[in-house]
Amino acid sequence: MRKVKRFEAHLDDFNLITIYLSKQYYQGKSDLFYLKDGSGKLQKLTIKTLENTSHDYAKYVVSHHTSIPIGEPIEIIEEHSLATPLQIGLVVKKDAFDEMYAYHGNDLGASVTNTKTTFKLWAPTAWEVKINLKHETIEGTFSMIKHEKGVFYFEVPQNLHLAEYTFMVYRNGRWIESIDPYGQSSKTNGQVSVVIDHSTCFVDLQEDELPPFIQKTDAVIYEASIRDFTMDPAGNNPYPGTFKGFITQNTVSDQGTLTGYDYLKTLGVTHVQLLPIFDFYTVDEQNIKTFYNWGYDPHQYNVPEGSYSTQPELACARIIEFKKLVAQLHQDGMRVVMDVVYNHVFDMDESSFEKIVPYYYFRRGDNGAISNGSFCGNDFDSGRAMARRYIIDSVSMWTREYGVDGFRFDLMGILDVETMNQVEATLKSIKPDIMVYGEGWNMPTMLDDHLKASMMNQHLMPNISHFNDFYRDHVKGKTSENESSVKGYIAGDVNYKEAMKMSLVGNTYDFPYVKLFSSPSQSINYVECHDNATSWDKLKECCKEDSKEVRVKKHKMLIGSILLSCGIPFIHSGQEFARTKNGAHNSYRSSDLVNQIDWQRKDRYSDIVAYTQDMIKLRKQLAPLRFNETELIRKHLSFTDLQNSILLMEFKDVKAYGEYDHIQIFFNPTGQVMYHRLSDYYELLANEAGLIGRLPVQSLTINPHTIVVVAK
Repeated sequence: MRKVKRFEAHLDDFNLITIYLSKQYYQGKSDLFYLKDGSGKLQKLTIKTLENTSHDYAKYVVSHHTSIPIGEPIEIIEEHSLATPLQIGLVVKKDAFDEMYAYHGNDLGASVTNTKTTFKLWAPTAWEVKINLKHETIEGTFSMIKHEKGVFYFEVPQNLHLAEYTFMVYRNGRWIESIDPYGQSSKTNGQVSVVIDHSTCFVDLQEDELPPFIQKTDAVIYEASIRDFTMDPAGNNPYPGTFKGFITQNTVSDQGTLTGYDYLKTLGVTHVQLLPIFDFYTVDEQNIKTFYNWGYDPHQYNVPEGSYSTQPELACARIIEFKKLVAQLHQDGMRVVMDVVYNHVFDMDESSFEKIVPYYYFRRGDNGAISNGSFCGNDFDSGRAMARRYIIDSVSMWTREYGVDGFRFDLMGILDVETMNQVEATLKSIKPDIMVYGEGWNMPTMLDDHLKASMMNQHLMPNISHFNDFYRDHVKGKTSENESSVKGYIAGDVNYKEAMKMSLVGNTYDFPYVKLFSSPSQSINYVECHDNATSWDKLKECCKEDSKEVRVKKHKMLIGSILLSCGIPFIHSGQEFARTKNGAHNSYRSSDLVNQIDWQRKDRYSDIVAYTQDMIKLRKQLAPLRFNETELIRKHLSFTDLQNSILLMEFKDVKAYGEYDHIQIFFNPTGQVMYHRLSDYYELLANEAGLIGRLPVQSLTINPHTIVVVAK
């Protein structure tokens, strides 16, 4: 945004101004600069430095003898009488700015009661703010009153439910129109914000119907996209691509088997993680099938996505339909996790954050360079007080108003530790059994490593979980396209046997293991998610020598391993029936044909579905698999190396946690059968066929590419 005019001035500290003067204007030379305040008084500025930043501009740093007022119209004049508005620049990044202007109220946005509607906008650098308001009882543009901490205020003595509004913000010498970053609904494609009275959009969220959720390791997470789950014509869903379609019941395939929501209920998962359902940019809500996107391109964080509504033009419809989705899942005993993307926005310059308070909400270097650790052109600066507050306020709203039960943070390593801890603590005060987890990758954002909410700092965030990429890469194999041939232990590289042990304990053990987490409740164990190739496609690529029968066995082993490991199991929708994207690694904007769930595969691979259902049941049956403390795992779990790198994991002395005292789990990733004699009679609980029952055995046949579970 700098060096676009022949003369610019930016307030970069409370008494320091950076000036850019075009060399096409007096060769960029000026020996004098003045500050002109709102009363017309001129004050001479002191030139501290002069440098040539490019062939086109000269850069001056000038100082004032005292702090320069913020939020007032000020001009800078050079010696030839050319004037420019003083733009509020990097001064907003100073800690003192937050100390002066951070607002601690919980009423930003539009607040509604039966008798009044109040609008509040935090815009401390603005000189003036107006509100454009359209309602059946009132319409026009009205001046807002500036209150403490740079909050602008406007009140109407009536309930303005469904009123449309935008803000006109006069800052840095020009008027900018913006939607409300705190807006809770909008018209089609988010051109205006809409006032919402949630009591008028009321839905009973059925939270009392949920079963108890004691510890995070009791969760079985199932990741799904609203659109992908409902678009396939073979699913026979009357409302494809919508919230309503996601929970539509009594849908069956042409073969008469369950599809959609009724099928989902049969799996036994505890949490359904939804790909972004807040309003995002790149799907036209008036032409829904023209563009596809997963939704990692945020527009309005507090508004449900309009393309998922059957009536995107109606501001209340999208709210009611998403609330009904949450309520239905609750009624059927499943919790809802939102995938949230607070680390970046789709277009920084066009975002309401940058329009209203430029330079504040997005991370920058000391020289003003924009941080791009997200590789999306911007990083949200969660360390700033009001940016952090926004994230906390947003997730709190989704929890209170929509009954959301958990949050998965996209690129959580872009955000900072303190923000994530405050998010978790605030949410837990609202809903004690809430889950907070995310991608703890160490992203190259402009933030010191010790401050990043990444896996390497998990010890600073004991109540937050992370996706375990060590598990993914060593159990299945590497995921990047240029490493698609690299196998993990289950895929057939038995050299990863020790890494398999580390994975099975959720990377909670110290040397000689690779310890990533202090507790198994911090490890999200997965081999497949929306990113990268599906595990079925991965096996097809890295194990080209395998027959289809062997690939099915390995795929079942991957699912079984996830559900029999210490930590929190995570399954990608369709993984349980060999989901394929035809090798696509990043299908975020590919077509429905690539991304949609293929319901015919559910029937084709019904044995994998049944196996997945059985392994979920077995996990719920065997409490030691769900130990939530590393000390319990250390006390009761051990490994034995068997022939041909076959692995035995066993729990001993666990009678206090269920009906069995001794549990043995055999992992055979090889192509060779193994015969094993047990020390006593055990009950055969499960093998490649799924749950067996209570068959007493002493001699075991452990077939190639299978897991066998026995207990006594």
